[in-house]
Amino acid sequence: MKKKIIALVLAASAVMGSAAFAQTFKLESTAGTKAIVMCYDENGKLVYSKLCKAENGSFEADIPSEYDGMRKRVYYVDTKKFKDLTAESTPTPSATAKPEATAKPTATPKPTSKPSEYPPIYEKAVDAIYAPALVKDIETRTNSNDEDMYAVTLFYHGKEMTIGIEEDLTISTAPEEYSSMKGKTMDSLQRGDVICLTANVAGDTIRTVDFIFRPTEEDIVTGDTDYGTNFEKLFAANNKVANQWTVMKYGEKPSSDRYQYAFGIIGKKDGNVLTLINKDGDEDNAIEVDMQSDTMVYTCAVDGKEYEVEIGDTSSIETTIPKSMFDRGPVELNDDYSYNYALVRMVDGIATDIVLYNNYNN
Repeated sequence: MKKKIIALVLAASAVMGSAAFAQTFKLESTAGTKAIVMCYDENGKLVYSKLCKAENGSFEADIPSEYDGMRKRVYYVDTKKFKDLTAESTPTPSATAKPEATAKPTATPKPTSKPSEYPPIYEKAVDAIYAPALVKDIETRTNSNDEDMYAVTLFYHGKEMTIGIEEDLTISTAPEEYSSMKGKTMDSLQRGDVICLTANVAGDTIRTVDFIFRPTEEDIVTGDTDYGTNFEKLFAANNKVANQWTVMKYGEKPSSDRYQYAFGIIGKKDGNVLTLINKDGDEDNAIEVDMQSDTMVYTCAVDGKEYEVEIGDTSSIETTIPKSMFDRGPVELNDDYSYNYALVRMVDGIATDIVLYNNYNN
């Protein structure tokens, strides 16, 4: 049965809001030409954001009346600075219609102890916006205009949330192995898929969906299919992830690009250093990944009929390969072992997001 919804959590930085506005804030345009106004509930959770452009030396932001009384902040895009909105602006009432009641989002991120725009692992807002998301479920629902849409439940920024995506929106890019996914709608997604979402400037509509990865049914290393030396066919096309980010290569010096993706078998984990190996099993050609305690980690168990997906942390990362095997040179990878794999997104050399695919050959 289709469920009626008026609002869905759109992303960590935006929520579909009411169209009725109660206040107009004039913000002094002291720096740059763009600013983002954000509202926080009593638990410090970001519940609304809107991009504003400077006109005639000031920013004008219409705030839906349902956010009256909430803490408000402004983020100057050009200077990357935050300020409390209430401290630098004076509200001016405007006559508007009474807003309609808004249904609660189907999934709400857990509240934090204090207001936070994005998890601290992301140095810049753009780092957070383009973070990968792990798909949990997809449903068809109806929006406030009685139009069919997809409600996609996923893990994003370390939280579970549900976003609304228009029924006719199609996937923009896909890796070589899953090139057929390009041009398909959201009902083609499956649990365990990794995607990247972008919204429009108003933050109320998903604009693009890039398909990044899907776990294979057979073990990636011991199976019959060749996915490339760097497994690049599984998450990239022409050595680019989502047609824009760099693939980290085994046996080569890491690129200086700010954004990079890597994939491989979890060979070792020593403190905050994760070692990935490819099908050659050679530690000398491994990729070493630097993690932090707040790196976003998600897990997907592939040994059941329905993949089990969860939110984890760096302690969730484990290898099934005994350390002693590396003492004898390249590890012989065969069906005698179960393998855990990791898809890693790096920002300036630090792993911000890791998706684990555990229990292959189990």
